[in-house]
Amino acid sequence: MVDGGVAEIDGIRVGFVGGGIGGGRSSYPYLMPEDDYTAKVEALGPVDVLCSHIPPAAPELCYDTVARRFEKGSEALLAAIREHQPRVALFGHVHQPLQQRMRIGRTECVNVGHFRETQLPYALTW
Repeated sequence: MVDGGVAEIDGIRVGFVGGGIGGGRSSYPYLMPEDDYTAKVEALGPVDVLCSHIPPAAPELCYDTVARRFEKGSEALLAAIREHQPRVALFGHVHQPLQQRMRIGRTECVNVGHFRETQLPYALTW
């Protein structure tokens, strides 16, 4: 399992952060306190590709237009993107965001969770 770790694929460093942020004790095993999630993100260090379930905490990426509410994004992911500027950040969780993709600095942030709706997989190419 690579959750909270980095894999090198053909010279490209890919960091993985699974789960989400939940307050206190939760009946959902994949939710964790924000401090624990932040520690996982910070442990990655610089990567070329940052993969997570939840998006960075940018309103355009966290607001679900169908549910008409904000989903929880990660301030730690946003900070890591600003500090390390990975080439791309890939995530899902928000089913119908205001924006499917946007740039934060040099980083292309892409919600790849639309496969179920579009039946089109996201292909990462350089």
